[in-house]
Amino acid sequence: MSNAGQSPSMQTTPSLNSPVSINAAFDDWQNKAISKILNVTLNAKNMEQAVYLSGLDNELYEELGDSVAKPYNITKDTLDRALVARLSIDPQELNPNDASLSAFGRKEILLPHFEYLLQSWSRAQDIRRNLIARSKNIDAKTLQQRIAVIDSAKDLLVSYAGLVTQMPGMFPQSSETKEGTELLKEKLLVGIDNGNGLPSEYVDAMIARFDGDGLEGIFGPPLLSISRDLTNMTILDEFLAPMRVLAQVTLYKPIASMLPLLDEFDPENAVANNIEVVSLLGPFFRLSGFPDVAPKVAESYFKNPETRTGADIESTVNTVRSTVHSIRISVHQIMNNMVRASPETRQQLINYLQHIIQLNLKRAQMRVDKTQVSSDGLLSNITQGLLNLCDPFLDFRASKIDKVEIDHIFGSDWLNLKEETLLNAAKPESDEFYDKKLSEKKGSNFITQVFTLTLAYLHYGPIKSFSDYQEQVKACADFKQELEDYERNQMNDPVNAPMANIILQRGKNKLTSMESNKLAMEAMVLDKDFLSHTMRFYNFVMSWMVRLVDPKGKHPWETVSLPLPKDVPVPFSMLPEWIVQDIVDFFVFLGKQAYHHRILKSNSQAELITFIITFLSNGQYIKNPYLKAKLVEILCYFTYPIGQGIPGDLEDALHSQQISLKYLMPAMLNLFVEVEQTGASSQFYDKFNIRYNISEVMKNLWSNQSHRDSLRKSTANHELFIQFANMLMSDVTYLLDESLTRLTEIKGLEDELGHPSPELAANPQLLRERQATLTGNERQARFYVTMGNSTVHMLEYLTKEIPEPFMAGEIVDRLAAMLDYNLSQLVGPKCTELKVKNREKYHFAPRTLLAQIIDIYLNLNSDTFVKAVSRDERSYQKNYFSRAASILLKHGLKYRDDIAELERFVNRVEISRQEEHEEEDELGDIPDEFIDPILSHLMEDPVVLPTSNMIVDRSTIRAHLLGDKRDPFSRAPLSMDMIKPATDLKEQIMEWRKQRKISSQGKLDIMDTTP
Repeated sequence: MSNAGQSPSMQTTPSLNSPVSINAAFDDWQNKAISKILNVTLNAKNMEQAVYLSGLDNELYEELGDSVAKPYNITKDTLDRALVARLSIDPQELNPNDASLSAFGRKEILLPHFEYLLQSWSRAQDIRRNLIARSKNIDAKTLQQRIAVIDSAKDLLVSYAGLVTQMPGMFPQSSETKEGTELLKEKLLVGIDNGNGLPSEYVDAMIARFDGDGLEGIFGPPLLSISRDLTNMTILDEFLAPMRVLAQVTLYKPIASMLPLLDEFDPENAVANNIEVVSLLGPFFRLSGFPDVAPKVAESYFKNPETRTGADIESTVNTVRSTVHSIRISVHQIMNNMVRASPETRQQLINYLQHIIQLNLKRAQMRVDKTQVSSDGLLSNITQGLLNLCDPFLDFRASKIDKVEIDHIFGSDWLNLKEETLLNAAKPESDEFYDKKLSEKKGSNFITQVFTLTLAYLHYGPIKSFSDYQEQVKACADFKQELEDYERNQMNDPVNAPMANIILQRGKNKLTSMESNKLAMEAMVLDKDFLSHTMRFYNFVMSWMVRLVDPKGKHPWETVSLPLPKDVPVPFSMLPEWIVQDIVDFFVFLGKQAYHHRILKSNSQAELITFIITFLSNGQYIKNPYLKAKLVEILCYFTYPIGQGIPGDLEDALHSQQISLKYLMPAMLNLFVEVEQTGASSQFYDKFNIRYNISEVMKNLWSNQSHRDSLRKSTANHELFIQFANMLMSDVTYLLDESLTRLTEIKGLEDELGHPSPELAANPQLLRERQATLTGNERQARFYVTMGNSTVHMLEYLTKEIPEPFMAGEIVDRLAAMLDYNLSQLVGPKCTELKVKNREKYHFAPRTLLAQIIDIYLNLNSDTFVKAVSRDERSYQKNYFSRAASILLKHGLKYRDDIAELERFVNRVEISRQEEHEEEDELGDIPDEFIDPILSHLMEDPVVLPTSNMIVDRSTIRAHLLGDKRDPFSRAPLSMDMIKPATDLKEQIMEWRKQRKISSQGKLDIMDTTP
C-alpha cells in the first residue's frame, strides 16, 4: 500500500531489517541506511530492532517542535549527534524497568565501544558494497550522494574508534568492559582480514585518518602490550600470532614509520641484558631455540637424549629449526617493512640495531658472563634478517661491490674499531687515522650500512655462538670422561660406595642437562640454510677485501694479479683483525662441525680460494701469523678425502684454478718457515699444528703435477728452501724422538699396571696417579705420533720429487744423522721398548714408518748423501740396514729390487767410511787453529764472525743461522752477509793438507816393498 498523500505522522515506518531501497526518497534512504549502520532509531516503535535514542529524540523535538513530523529521520547532518548519543548511553545506569530499551537494545549497549564502532563500520562497508553492486538501477548523481553519506558514516566511525582507543573514558561504559586498546590488540592477534580480526580496509581508514594525528597513540599501546606478552614466551608457547601481528601491521608504511616515535622503540637507558625485553622490537626478535635464555626449550625438546635414537633426535632438531625459520621469516619481514617505509624509518631502525651492538661489545671477549649481555637468539635472528637484506647485492658477480664505502666503516663509532687489533697497523698510527675518520663521520648508502651491520652482528652473534657450541661439545665430552673415571675409581673403594653412588647420579643428571643444551645449540648453529647464507655473505666480504689490495681496484670483475705490491694499502691495514678472524673461524667451523651439510659444495668456492692464496702468498699484508695459519687449516679440512676415492670439497677447485696451481705451494712453503717464530709463548707447540695442516694439504694435492712443478720452481729461492728443509728435519727429529719416548714410557706403565707390585696394589691413591700418568702419556703420544707421521711422509714425497735441494751442505749432514738416529730407534736394541698394547690407539705403525725412512734414504741416494751418512759416527750402523731390510721383506713392504738398491747404498756408505778413515789417518793430528770450534772438524772454508771475532767453518755457521739468527758465541744478531772470509787461514789449511798428503804418500812409498 502506498504511503503517498498520508501525513508524516501517519506514515508507516519501514523495518530496519529490510534492505535499504535505492529508490526511496533521499532523506528516508539516509534514515534507513544510518539507522542500520548504527543500530539506532528515533522511532520508539523500532526499539525491538535497534537502540532507541530517546534523549536525542527529545532534543530534536525541543529544537523542531511540530515543524517536522515525527518520527524524525537521522541524516548526514545529524549523524554525529546520533553516534554521540548512542555512545553516551551509560550501561551502568540502565534501568531494568525502562520501557524505552528492548532486550536487543540492552545487549547492544553492553558492547564495548571499539567493538560497536567496528561492527558499525563493517555494516557501512557492506551497504556501500551492495550499493555499488546495484548501481545500474540508479542515476550517477544519486549514487554519489548516497555513497557520500556512507563514507561520512565510515569516516566518523573510524574517528570515534580512534578516540575511544586513545581516551577510553571519553564515553561511559561498564567497568567490566574491555577498553579499546585491549580490543584492538585482540583483533590484531586474530589477524588482518582473518575472521573476527580487522578488515584491511578498516586499517587503511584508521591510518588515513590518524597518520600524523595520533596514529602512535592508537596502534602503539596494543603493539607494546603484545611485545610485553612475548617477553615471557618461548618457542614452546603460542608465539606465532604475536609475531604475525607486527609483520602484518608494518606492511602499512605509516604504522612502520610511527614505531620509532614510541619511547620504547629504542630506550636510552637500556643495557645489554635487557634491551631485548624493554625495547619494542626486542621480544619479537629474541625467540629462538638457544638455551641461554630459554632452558625449558632444551629440557622439553631434548629430554633424556641418552635414551633416544639418532633418528628421533634428528626429527626433533628439524622441528626446532622449522619453528625458528618461521620466526626469522617474520623478523626479516618486520625489518624489511621498516626499511621500505621511509628513509627516516630505515635510519631509525639502523640506529636501533647499532645500539644493540654498542651495548654488546663485551660479547667478543674470551670469557663472557651470559647474564650481562644480549642473548644468542636476539643476535642470530637479527643476523638472519640482515643477511636477507644483503641478498640483493650478493649476486654472483658482486655487481654492487663498489657501493661499499670503507670510510663509513672507519667512521662507525658504535663499533669502537679504534680500540681493536688491526690487520697491519701500529697503535699511534691507527689512533691518528681513526681520530680523523671519526671527525669526518658522515652518512652513507644503505648497502654500506647493512654490510657493516651484518659484519658486526656475525662477529658478536653467530660466530660467538659457534665457539660456545664447540666449547659445549668439549665440556660434555670432558665431563663424561670424568664421570667414567670417577665410576671406575670408586670400584676400588667399596667403603664409600653409597655416597659415591649419590654423587655419580647427580653427575649423570648434570650430564643429561648438558647434553640437552648441546643438542638445542646444535639445532641452532648447524642450520644448513643459515650456514649457506652466511657463506654467500662472506664470499662477498672476501672479494671486497681482495679488491681493497688489488692495485687496479677491479676485483672480482677482473681477477686480482699476484704478487701484490710490497706496500700494504692503508685502508686495508686499518681494518679490524676480527673481520678475517671471523671468516676463518666460520670456515673452520664448517670443516669441524658442519662438513656433512656440504656447504662449500653448494656455493661458489672461487672467492675463498682467491682470498686464501692472495694473503698466503703475500704474507706481509696480514701481520698475525695465526690468521694465516687458519687459512691453511681451512684448506686442510676441505682437501681431506671424504671417503675412499672421494676428494674433499675444495680439492677439485684447487686442482683447476690457475691462482692455486701457480701460487699455493710456494705460499705454504713460506708459511712453514714463518711460523717458526710467531711471538706467542706457545709458539714452539703451535708450529707443529700449523705445519701438520700444511703437510696434509700438500699431501692431498700432491697427485697434481702442476702443484709439484710449482713447488719445484720455488726451490730456486735457495735460502728459503734451505730454511724450510732445515725446519722440516728439526720437526722430524723432535716429533719422532718425543713419540718414541712417550711410547717407551707407556710400555713401562702398561707393564707396571698390568702386573702391579704388592705395594702398588695396596695403595689406591698411587694406583690412580700411575693411571693418570699413563693417560697423560697416551694423549701426548697420540699428538706426537700423528704429527711425526705426517712430517715424515712429507719428507718422503719431497725428497722423491726434488732431492737436489736436500743435498745442500748446510743440511745434508743433519739430514743423514737424523735418519740414522731414527733407524736405530726402530730396529736397534731398544726397539722392544716400543711394543705397546694397541698401537693403533696412538696411530703408531712402526713398519710403515720404517718403510718411509728407508724410502728417504733411497730417494737421496747420491754421492753427496752417501758421504754425509758415512760421516755420522753417532748412529750409523750397517747392521741396522740389514735388520730393516729383513723386516720390510718379511711383511711385504718393499720389493726385492728396493732391498737390492738399499744394499748397494749401504755398500757405498761403507766404502766412503773407509775412505774417510784413511783420510783421517793421512792427516793425523790437526792443529787446534784449523778445527771448527763448534763441530770439531777440520775447516774447509773458515770465516770470521764480526760480532764475536770467532772463526768457524762457513757450512757450520750457515747451518746454525738456519735456526738461530744470533752469533753462537756473543748472542748478537748475525746474518750470512755480515761474515768475512778468513782468507789467510784458509790458505794455511789448504797448504797444510797438501803437505800432509805429500808426507803420507812418501811414507807409503817407503813401505812399498814390491819388486
